[in-house]
Amino acid sequence: MLGRMGLNCPRLVELVVCANGLEPLDEELIRIAERCKSLTAIGLGECVVTCSGFVEFVKMCGGRLTQLSVMEEVLIPDSSYNMEQIHSEVSKHLGRMWFPDMMPTW
Repeated sequence: MLGRMGLNCPRLVELVVCANGLEPLDEELIRIAERCKSLTAIGLGECVVTCSGFVEFVKMCGGRLTQLSVMEEVLIPDSSYNMEQIHSEVSKHLGRMWFPDMMPTW
């Protein structure tokens, strides 16, 4: 479903993805970045994206992402980026400081 949005919704402005299962969404996010040139806001929670896939998505969207809310547990470290590295890499491509959101512990 998410991949079809990238193909069929080129004017998509905002996207929130929650509870999408355990398969990484790298390909779907990259397809959305390629085709949805008006996308300015994204929120990711209760889904899975590799750190490399997320960095690639942010590189493609660049500074047009004015809102980027991603829960820390969504990001899966891989051979290219770990959790300590991803915030600086994403910040570089956004042109501003960015950190993943954290679930508060009560």
